[in-house]
Amino acid sequence: MSKQKRAGVRQVASLAGVSVATVSRVLNTPDKVSPETAEKVRLAAEQLNFIPNSSARALSTSNTRSIGIVVPTLENLVHAKFLDALESSLAEKNYNLVVSTTRKGAIPESLKIRELVNIGVDALILPGLNHDAELLEYLRKSDISYVFSSVYDDRVADPTIGYDNYALGRKVARYLVSHGHRNILLLSGPLEGNDRTKLRLKGVRDELQQHFAHGYQPPLQILGLDTRSAHDYVCRQLEGSEGTAFSGATALLCLSDVIAIGALLAMEKKGITVPRDMSVVGFDNLEISEFTNPALTTVDLPVTEMGRKIAECVIDHLEHGTPMMSCLLDAELVIRDSVADLRQDSTDAR
Repeated sequence: MSKQKRAGVRQVASLAGVSVATVSRVLNTPDKVSPETAEKVRLAAEQLNFIPNSSARALSTSNTRSIGIVVPTLENLVHAKFLDALESSLAEKNYNLVVSTTRKGAIPESLKIRELVNIGVDALILPGLNHDAELLEYLRKSDISYVFSSVYDDRVADPTIGYDNYALGRKVARYLVSHGHRNILLLSGPLEGNDRTKLRLKGVRDELQQHFAHGYQPPLQILGLDTRSAHDYVCRQLEGSEGTAFSGATALLCLSDVIAIGALLAMEKKGITVPRDMSVVGFDNLEISEFTNPALTTVDLPVTEMGRKIAECVIDHLEHGTPMMSCLLDAELVIRDSVADLRQDSTDAR
């Protein structure tokens, strides 16, 4: 007669509706788990006749030394640069980075995060603040530490490590206004589920309203977050096949560099000289932005510094119990050659 396989911690975690890490805490440090959660684990263990042996208990006391993150896609160069710095910094302390993607929103973020929790990650990094409230409550009940990245908001109770997207939007708009631009067209990637881009957009609009009539709304075109979408859209506009969105505009304010680069390529193809005929400004400071024709004026997001800072913060929290604190990182406007100065008697282009 075959021997029945003994239930393990994963089966207990699944039945109790908690993470493997939570079962581990109930077994070894029950004082760190709520009585309600401990009782759910106890009942599940009892139902499965789960008996932790000495080797299983020894294994359960060890952290997995894995940190999880969910991003929309790996195609985005800003994500790639951030993940590279994050992974390198974690690896220096013998931690692993587990990356999961939602395939640009095709898979629910909550599902991917629960998968990471179930494999036992010690902590999670969540880009932005736009996350399901039930999901965050699930993480709290599972005793999984998390930090929000790519955003800073000191009004939020949970730690945020990143930059002030709203303030940066205002800074870019202020720069264009200070150079005499009054008719500005906004180009953006998708806004759905992206609170960082929404904050940049709000900053731009608020700054422009401060300088112009109350209620002023600059034209906004939503595109795919890729160079081809921007290139094709600008080409159609310049060909006159989609109306006159460019009519009277002196500047394109692009909320990502991949869009700005697409616009530059399209204008070069159609014989439009930047910045003489149209100014262009971007957001991200991708490496290629320095080598476009002309070199792109853009916002330098400190994503490498952010990756290192988050790794340091998470490791200190896991190894020493140091509270994770919010941190505002400096982001700068990099002035290059793609914005004309339209102020009277000025001939500068930068």
